[in-house]
Amino acid sequence: MNAADRQLLLQVVYDRAGRGTLVRLSWFIGFLGLVQLISKHFNQPAFGEVPLLFLSSCLAYLWCGAFVKNAIQQNSPSNAVLVPGLRRRLMRMTVYFYVAATLLTGVLSWLLLDRPSYGLLLGAVFSVYVLYAQRHSGLNFLPVAVIIASTWVSRHPVDELLAAVDRIGELPITVIGLLLLALMGWHAVHMLFLHGGDRHWAWHHRHIRQLARANGRTVNTAPGCGLRWLAWLRTPYNLALRADSRRGAGRGRQMLHSLGLPAYDGGAIGYALVSAVVMALVGRYVASKGDVVVTMICSTMMQGMLMMSVLIYAATVASQAVRYGGEQGLFRLSPAAPATGQFNRVLLGTLLFRCLRLWLISAVAAIAIDAAVLGQFELRGITYALAMLMLPFSVMLLRDYASAAAQPNTVLTVATTTLVVLAYIALAGLDQKYPGLPLFWLGSIVWAATAVTLVLRWRRWGAAPVLLPAGRLAA
Repeated sequence: MNAADRQLLLQVVYDRAGRGTLVRLSWFIGFLGLVQLISKHFNQPAFGEVPLLFLSSCLAYLWCGAFVKNAIQQNSPSNAVLVPGLRRRLMRMTVYFYVAATLLTGVLSWLLLDRPSYGLLLGAVFSVYVLYAQRHSGLNFLPVAVIIASTWVSRHPVDELLAAVDRIGELPITVIGLLLLALMGWHAVHMLFLHGGDRHWAWHHRHIRQLARANGRTVNTAPGCGLRWLAWLRTPYNLALRADSRRGAGRGRQMLHSLGLPAYDGGAIGYALVSAVVMALVGRYVASKGDVVVTMICSTMMQGMLMMSVLIYAATVASQAVRYGGEQGLFRLSPAAPATGQFNRVLLGTLLFRCLRLWLISAVAAIAIDAAVLGQFELRGITYALAMLMLPFSVMLLRDYASAAAQPNTVLTVATTTLVVLAYIALAGLDQKYPGLPLFWLGSIVWAATAVTLVLRWRRWGAAPVLLPAGRLAA
């Protein structure tokens, strides 16, 4: 490895915002691995080998993504003049990163599950998928589609497929699969690092714009992303903006327009209502098959997807407020702005009201899904616990917006969402394995802790200096 390659690798280190989160995640997952090893040494049950394998592999691919994000931007003629053979070097370093992540997955599968071949194969599949998803953003929805489709597939063809794989053997399947995936990976890397031309630069500019939107360097985050044929997605927000612009409209509603479209909760409420209807129909269909366990797991997963709208709303508002500092400064000078002593309370109160309203609608929709699946009204402990586990994310809205970082930490958002999904899956599994768990008590404890935290943060930030414009005090 020469000096140029080392400098390419150090780009991940220079990205301080993402690196800090990744380093903390690395220490955390390393601590979990140490606990797992100690527990296994003393023959005591821990949190399980599969979750540890999943978390460790996801962390490795997050490091890979941090490198590829910078590598794609560096693949330009101006940089190629400074670094001879830049495109070839970037492709080689990308391959090194993803091969290392694949080997790590295989080694961990060997140590934790004693199945190195299948672990290596799954790691290679995920590496190729991530590379193609970098080029085609529509593939990001593939995991969700697979999870939803898995609830519709009968176990019989799946069992036959697994039996056929066992007859062929683990080693031949792994060798053939790795050869095919190596060819696909070669194609994916060449597709990701195009070699000039109009098609290359058209996609490159779109990719740079997506990164700019994610990092807060542009304010065009509206539905449709500026595409005229998708402008109808803005209609509900435009109607709300027109109504709130009239004389006599609430100051809180007017103020939240200075936080941009993310503060408008109409889209999230519409998603919750439409999803509730679709999920209720899907739940009734699955329930008609007669498999009680599959029905309950499917219902819980759909409820978790529904409640995730609360997390997405709170995280988006809290992280994207810095994009609209100019609008917020103008609003403070307008006659509609509250007095200085009331400004923070109006801001935080309106944000908290909208978040809790969305939470309540999502919780009622989740209970309605249970009623549709079970054929009667019944508040299950798992449903109550899932709803209460979303409440703590409302605390994210009561924060110091004035000192918020100019660039939102996308790695932290992805990591938080992943951990929440894992917690949902783990809780659903525990509920099926141990039906007598005190989930109502768990949910009530979370509710009480959230209420206390909200009161404390309300008192702190309600009495603080004016929180808007956001990001004006960031270091």
